[in-house]
Amino acid sequence: MQIRSLVLLGALAFSGPAGAATLWAGADALTSGFGVHAGKSLLRVPFIGTLGVEGNLEKGWSDKPNRYAAGVTVRDLNLPFTKVDAFGTLGAEYRGGTHLYAETGLRGPLLGPAGWRAFVRANSARQFGAGVGLELRF
Repeated sequence: MQIRSLVLLGALAFSGPAGAATLWAGADALTSGFGVHAGKSLLRVPFIGTLGVEGNLEKGWSDKPNRYAAGVTVRDLNLPFTKVDAFGTLGAEYRGGTHLYAETGLRGPLLGPAGWRAFVRANSARQFGAGVGLELRF
């Protein structure tokens, strides 16, 4: 009986939220500028989350170059006992040169399909950044 309860609790804790997004789009304010992002889920992975693709277009503040990026993302990584989930993205970006980048962050609900997100990012040129934004999930 105890083992079955532990398995059920583990499945609930590590399963993704029931309302995982199929499409998402949003706007962000970043340490290096402001931009938009959009993505699409490709595959739902039980107990883990959603695999998808995401693209970003960003306008740099004053003297900073614009950024264009595309990557593969894992989303809807449920954080137990919260309404917040985590995400991570690996991809390529162009910002005055081509670099690989990694991004990770948290997302949470606001109202209906709208939610917030906060993230940190690093690339192969040893540049770091962070941002916050709003996102619509469909």
